[in-house]
Amino acid sequence: MQIPDAFLQMVQSNNFAHYRYLESTGSTNADGLAWLAEGAPDGAFIFADHQSAGRGRSERKWLTNPESSIAVSIILRLNQSEKERSQLFSALAGVALALTLRKTYEIPAKIKWPNDVLIDNKKTAGILAEADWDDQKLNGIVIGVGINILPGSIPQSDAIQFPATCVQNHTTMQVNRFQILGSFLKNIFQLRKEICEPSFLNQWENLLAFRNETVYIKENDETIFIGTLSGIESNGDLRLISKEGMIKKFTAGDVHLRPAG
Repeated sequence: MQIPDAFLQMVQSNNFAHYRYLESTGSTNADGLAWLAEGAPDGAFIFADHQSAGRGRSERKWLTNPESSIAVSIILRLNQSEKERSQLFSALAGVALALTLRKTYEIPAKIKWPNDVLIDNKKTAGILAEADWDDQKLNGIVIGVGINILPGSIPQSDAIQFPATCVQNHTTMQVNRFQILGSFLKNIFQLRKEICEPSFLNQWENLLAFRNETVYIKENDETIFIGTLSGIESNGDLRLISKEGMIKKFTAGDVHLRPAG
């Protein structure tokens, strides 16, 4: 297997010591969980050029086409204070990616709660965090991130439930996926230091898509609440306010947010 020089330059320039590059795999998250069980170090990551059985929330599929996308899974072993905030690590990746796109390409990316990154209200990235447990002991988590970089990465309209786009469609600059990957990983590792601090929640709220707008909360394809998106609770729950002034909070699980417009 020939690892691209651009990928090797990225890991070397950022001093990333523990990584695996795969030409093709089923799921980088499945690979990450297996590596975690084998003793992978904190901060290790797996990148795949092609992914045939990637997973999203609710067991949805995430297909990664060769040379057009990023499919990466990051392995983290949490300290005790981080374990108490483990539900925020999906958002950690979302904030890190949104900031990367804003700084590198001046693209005003936002985060659709709980774990999608949007450009112009269209999905360009999905995030899935999975934990490895031994009885009551959390061994670590794997954060899988799929990013649409070039037009060839955008799935067919009949295969998606939310409008999709790619990074290249929103900048005149030539997008380099390994440059995005390196900056994104650096941002994750830097922001991780703040995940137990109010500053992290503030950054997440500032990047929140549809904030102060009317949204629907759906469960099993049925609308269960309509209200104004107010913000994020300290535990990552979404806070909405109905037109009657009732505050309602939702935990990320099998509920889905949709804009009213």
